[in-house]
Amino acid sequence: MSILSVIKSIWKVINLIREVFLNLIFLIIIILVVSGIALVKEAQKKETVPQKGALVLDIEGRIVDNTLYTDDIYELQNKLYGKSVNIARENSLFVLTQKIDQAAKDPNINSLILKLDNFVGTDITSLQYIGKYLSKFSDAKKPIYAIGSNFNQSQYYLASYADKIYLNPQGAINVYGLSANNLYYKTLLDNLKINTHIFRVGTYKSAVEPFMRDNMSPEAQNNTTRWLTLMWNNYLNDIATQRKRAPTQLVPSPSIMLSELKAANGSMSQYALSNGLIDAISSNYQFELELTHKNEVSIYDYQLKPSENNQSYQEKNAKPLIAVVFVNGTIAEGENSNNVAGSQDIVDQLRKIRKNLNIEAVVLRVNSPGGSVEASEAIRNELEALRENQIPIVISMGGMAASGGYWISTASDYIVANPNSITGSIGIFGIIPTFEKSLSHIGVYNDGVATSPLANKSIAQDLPDEMNQLIQINIENGYNTFISLVAKARNMTTEQVDKIGQGQVWLGAEANKLGLVDKLGDFDDAIEMAATLAGLTDYKIDWQKPDANWFNAFYSDVVTMLPRSTAEILFEQLPEVKQLQHQVSLWEKFNDTQNRYVYCLNCADVR
Repeated sequence: MSILSVIKSIWKVINLIREVFLNLIFLIIIILVVSGIALVKEAQKKETVPQKGALVLDIEGRIVDNTLYTDDIYELQNKLYGKSVNIARENSLFVLTQKIDQAAKDPNINSLILKLDNFVGTDITSLQYIGKYLSKFSDAKKPIYAIGSNFNQSQYYLASYADKIYLNPQGAINVYGLSANNLYYKTLLDNLKINTHIFRVGTYKSAVEPFMRDNMSPEAQNNTTRWLTLMWNNYLNDIATQRKRAPTQLVPSPSIMLSELKAANGSMSQYALSNGLIDAISSNYQFELELTHKNEVSIYDYQLKPSENNQSYQEKNAKPLIAVVFVNGTIAEGENSNNVAGSQDIVDQLRKIRKNLNIEAVVLRVNSPGGSVEASEAIRNELEALRENQIPIVISMGGMAASGGYWISTASDYIVANPNSITGSIGIFGIIPTFEKSLSHIGVYNDGVATSPLANKSIAQDLPDEMNQLIQINIENGYNTFISLVAKARNMTTEQVDKIGQGQVWLGAEANKLGLVDKLGDFDDAIEMAATLAGLTDYKIDWQKPDANWFNAFYSDVVTMLPRSTAEILFEQLPEVKQLQHQVSLWEKFNDTQNRYVYCLNCADVR
C-alpha cells in the first residue's frame, strides 16, 4: 500500500469521527431545544396558587446585585439537567429583598425560616442590606427561625436576625475571621523563563505583585490589614447587636475558644450554645415538630405582585422613571457575562436611557474591582453624556467600587457608599509577558528587521527599551488622568488625590471622611437621592437588564452533565483552586489595546 493510500485512509477515519461528533452535538442541541420549548410552555401554563404559611429562605449559590439569568431560566436548567441543588446559581439581591419586603406585609405569610445550608455567600454590604429587610419582617411582628447543619460566616450573619437559631447536633458555627490571600508566581515565571514586563503607578497598587514577588509587599500588607480589620469589626458588631451579646463572647480569641471547646468535650454545637451563638441544638425533624406552621413556601416559588416587579410598558410610562443600571464584575470590553461587566452592554443601556424621555434619573449600582481603562472610560463618557442631558446620576456602591469601579463613579452627581464598600484603589498598571527565554531554552529563536524599534515587538522577544519607555509614559499619563478626574469630581487638588491614591484601598466609612464619597447609606438611600436631585415625589424604578441569552444559559451548562468524581467536585471548591481559575480567566478578559488596567486584585478575594 502506498503512502498516499495510507494518508487517504487516515483522513477518511478522521473525517468519519468528525462527522459523528458533529452529528452527536447537533442531536444534543435539538433535544435540548425541544425540551426547553416544552418546559417553557409548561411554565407558562402553570397557575399561581395561593401561597400561605412560612416563607422559606432556602437560597442556593451566591447573592449578586444583578444575575446573568432569570429565575425561570435556572428552573428550566434544573429540569433539563436534573439538578436538585445548584450551588453555582446566582440570586438577585434586589429580587430577594423585594420578596422579603412583600412577605412582611402579606397576611398569608406568618413567619420566615432561614434554611441556608446551600447558600455559598456574598459580600458584607449585601448581607447588611438583606438584614435591613429581615428587620422589617420582624418589625411586622412575624417570627424568624434559622436551622442549619453548619453555618459559614455569610449564613450566620443572616441567621443572627432570627428570633431563634437551631443547630444540628453535629453542626458548627464557623465564624473565625476574614482573610485576603493571593497566589504569587515570580519563582514559577522565573523557572519557566517567562520575562514579565510590569508598568505601574501607585505604591500600593498590588494587582501586579503576584507576577513580580513571591509574597505580599509590606505596603500592600499594611493597607489590606487596615481595611480588612475594620470590615471584620463591623461584621462582629452587627452579629453582636442582633444576638444581644458582646462580640468577644460570640467570637473570643483563639486561645479562649479552644479552652472552652475542650470544656464542651469538643462538641462544636455545645460550644455554640454555651457562647450564645445559637438558641437550641436540634435535628431537622425535631425542628419541624417544634414549629406549628403547616405550609412552607420556598423563596423561589413565592411570587412578586406585578406592581412590585413586572409592570407593563404602559404602566411604567404612567409615572416618571428612575433607571437602575448595574456594573457587576470585572470591567471589560464586550458583552456582560459571568462576573464580567461588559462595557458594550452597559454603554448601550445608557444610550437608550438618554433617548428615553420618561427616565428622569439614573442610579448606577457599582460592584466591581475595576478592569480595563478603555472599557471603564467608555462607560464614564456615556455617563457624562447623560449628565449633559440634565439626567442626574447617583452612584450606589455595593461590596466594592474600586479602581475602575471608582473611575466610572467620578462621572456622577452624588456617591452613596456602604460603610463596608471597598473603594479607592486609585492607581494603574500594565503587564506584558514575553517568552524569548522560554523559547531559546528549547532551541527556538526569533529574528527579523523593523523600520523602528517601536515596531519590533513580539511575545517571542524582549521588549525594546523604547517600547518600555513608551508604555511607562502612557501608564503615568493614565494615572494623571485618573487623579485629575477624581480631583475635578470631588473638588480636590491633584496633590490631595495623589496622597490618598497610589493604589490605596479604603472602606466606605474611611472614603467618606476622605471626601471620596458623599454619604454613607445603602441602595434605598441612593434611590431617594436620585429622586431628590430629579425633583420627583412619585416614581417607579426601571431595572435595566440586557436580554437573556437563552442559548448560553442552556448549552454552556452541558459540561455539567458529564460524569465527575466526588474528588473533582471537592477539588474545585478549594479557595486556592477557585482563585487560580479566577486569575486565569481574569487575564483572558483583559484586552485593553494599550495594556492599561485599573483593577484591584486584593479587593476581589475577601473570604
